[in-house]
Amino acid sequence: MAPEKLEESLHWLKHDDEERARLNNQHRVLIHVIDNKIIHAPIDHSTITRIADLDALAAYLDTIPTATGQTRQYDGLDMSPANFPASYPENFHYGVYNILQPVPEELKEKYDLVHVRLLVAALSKEDVSTVLDNLAQLLRTGGWIQWDELDGDSWAGRVHSSHVREINELVRKHMETKGMELYGKSPSQPSQRVREIFNTVKNGSELKDDINSTYLWSCTRSTKMILLASGKPNVEEEFQRLARGAKADIQRDGIFWDSDEHVLFAQKK
Repeated sequence: MAPEKLEESLHWLKHDDEERARLNNQHRVLIHVIDNKIIHAPIDHSTITRIADLDALAAYLDTIPTATGQTRQYDGLDMSPANFPASYPENFHYGVYNILQPVPEELKEKYDLVHVRLLVAALSKEDVSTVLDNLAQLLRTGGWIQWDELDGDSWAGRVHSSHVREINELVRKHMETKGMELYGKSPSQPSQRVREIFNTVKNGSELKDDINSTYLWSCTRSTKMILLASGKPNVEEEFQRLARGAKADIQRDGIFWDSDEHVLFAQKK
């Protein structure tokens, strides 16, 4: 796959100030939903010396406790430098890397922990195994991957708004044209303690307005990009109809955006 196709497939929202603001707000809300815990993987924090974040939002990982005198390096990796902060501490490093490309030698087996978030919706079925192989190559033996993800069934499917359902269907059809899909829940495996599920309604009631606005912002921004790419006439009118309609539905009916966030983790043996 050519580099430009790689970038298109992994991030079809524009890299700009609005997108950075959306990602930062999304992070704040999603962390709250998963019990305000940065790390769920059963790893001894005192053993972590180097962490990679594939969202390039590595700054929030600095809240992981460190032992007295312990030094730790945080690496934010992204396919575009557009999301890199203008300034950051000395122990933070940011670099360009696309997870669908071969892992550079200088990154192989360097990390105790690799964090990934909301990547599934940008992957084709054929890409999943490539990503997993590359993530494993980033880890040292004994290191952990933590992957935070929303399941496709509940991303917008449980929101009782005709406009939100229309947006959800528009996103699904767009992803199908790109060879992608929204994945549903994986089968439950109670014997394998590698997955935790958190729900916005159960875990975020005091942030109802923030959760609603975050998910609605994500949905409508995605919708506008898709409509613009379609080349259809009257894009702005259609976008406003969907965005205003979804917002009105949520406000009028007191809707709380009901969605599940999964936290999966695995150790490299």
